[in-house]
Amino acid sequence: MESKKLRSIVKSICSGEYSPGELVDFIDVSQKIAISYLKYQESLGKNIKPKNIEGLNNLEDIAIDCIAGLFMRNDLGEFVQLKRYFTPLLEKDDAGNDQYILLMLRRLVVKKTKQELSRIFRERDPEGAKIIRNIRVAIRNSDILFVFREMGREFVYLSHLGEKSKIIRKGHEEMHERTLSFLFSDVYNPNDSVSAMMKKMLTIVEENTEYKNYLAIDTIACIIRNFTFNQYSDICHGGVDKTSPLNDLHYQEINEINNSVIKDIHSKIKLQYVNKNKLDNNKASIYFKAISDFVQDLTHEKECDSNFKYLKRYIPQLSQQIYRDEERSIFEYLIKVTRKSLRKKLKELL
Repeated sequence: MESKKLRSIVKSICSGEYSPGELVDFIDVSQKIAISYLKYQESLGKNIKPKNIEGLNNLEDIAIDCIAGLFMRNDLGEFVQLKRYFTPLLEKDDAGNDQYILLMLRRLVVKKTKQELSRIFRERDPEGAKIIRNIRVAIRNSDILFVFREMGREFVYLSHLGEKSKIIRKGHEEMHERTLSFLFSDVYNPNDSVSAMMKKMLTIVEENTEYKNYLAIDTIACIIRNFTFNQYSDICHGGVDKTSPLNDLHYQEINEINNSVIKDIHSKIKLQYVNKNKLDNNKASIYFKAISDFVQDLTHEKECDSNFKYLKRYIPQLSQQIYRDEERSIFEYLIKVTRKSLRKKLKELL
């Protein structure tokens, strides 16, 4: 589409005098911008389109899902976000430059796509998202942890002398994640904070001078996740024959905890949602079954699905859009409460 035509379409959309064809053209341009950004993220190694994720099978679907929020209308049929964003731009004198509108559209679409990708990743892996958030908080509160960006990724390094005095070994080889995990296992302490674990990892790459002396935030998060959430499994099964009476006892203890957590969440659903008419009995039963499946998978070494897919097992017609609009708020809160309760009880068992 020519930028001149794009500016005309944007003006029509903001005034509410657009044709169906103009709206289709505008959505098409917006989707292409989002797809380009998603491809760029894939080139950086981001897992944008995982296998078997219902409703998100290719970049075109993901792109539309990411920009859908831009096309929400109010009761008057106005595209609220688009109108609020573009109207001041169209009134500027320099908006006479047609390329200006295209540039600003790219900024808007990329920003929205970033936001929605974060939301998708949180739904897909809420525990991983929580670790990333804790890493950012640890960096923000530290005087010796510093961040820089390169090719769309964030890297962190350790410096006791301040940000400007650090020499970054960019020309060196990056330490492989398995190697780092092996070395980190010697100094890992389950009672360490996220900040302490980060400092230990960064000290390892700092001391091994043949490697880069910084790490990607997503690499740190992956290692922390593996050590933290596999801790119980490692303790229970390390060196123990899985057919032994001791192993049977471990599983019996886990099942007792599972039953206790499931019973508690059932009471919570009834008291906070059914009794207050926030959920009907049928929906409450579905939530309970989905959360029970989640608990069993999490504690029996099975691969966990996304929150969406647990619920879709019992609501076959559920789509991503319906999930976000009608189910996500309550269901993900209940999942969060369940995780917290389960973690606390397992910690007591350890």
